[in-house]
Amino acid sequence: MWAKPVLIFISTLFFISTDSTKQNIRTMYAKSVESKQTAQNLLAVLEKQEQSAFVIGYAGATKMVLAKHVFNPFTKLNYFNTGKRMLNKAIAKDNNNVELVFLRYATQVSAPSILGYNSDIDADKKQILKGLNNNKLDEALSKTIISFMIRQELTPEEKQQLTGLANDRRSNFSRHGR
Repeated sequence: MWAKPVLIFISTLFFISTDSTKQNIRTMYAKSVESKQTAQNLLAVLEKQEQSAFVIGYAGATKMVLAKHVFNPFTKLNYFNTGKRMLNKAIAKDNNNVELVFLRYATQVSAPSILGYNSDIDADKKQILKGLNNNKLDEALSKTIISFMIRQELTPEEKQQLTGLANDRRSNFSRHGR
């Protein structure tokens, strides 16, 4: 008789825990751009997680960031290429995941052109813009993506779409008293 409420409670805890873990991973990833130690710590955390597309994608993106923090050119290239393969594998595993596509897009527009990692920029941008419209992303992630995207090379229509989305998110935010 009490099994059903307990199962619901455990499921809710798992959902909250998973959501919290994802947010912690996102936060650590953002900090890893400036800190080699944080990037290494994040990789250690990700190795202990179930190897979902999300985890593989963030591990790949973190390896690419780690390339920024090392001096040996061969090590840099190894980290970058390994991370690129991992991120592409994650996207292949969950190709509708706007967050993973955004990680690849952000990496591509930030990577030195000599690496030639830019073949998916236009397709990724279209997928991100389309994904932002469906409101399936949590608010913090949407805000992060919109604030990054709005600073990129965009057509006037794309810029207008992002500005509209940003304004919609702000009005929803204030309407709900947050």
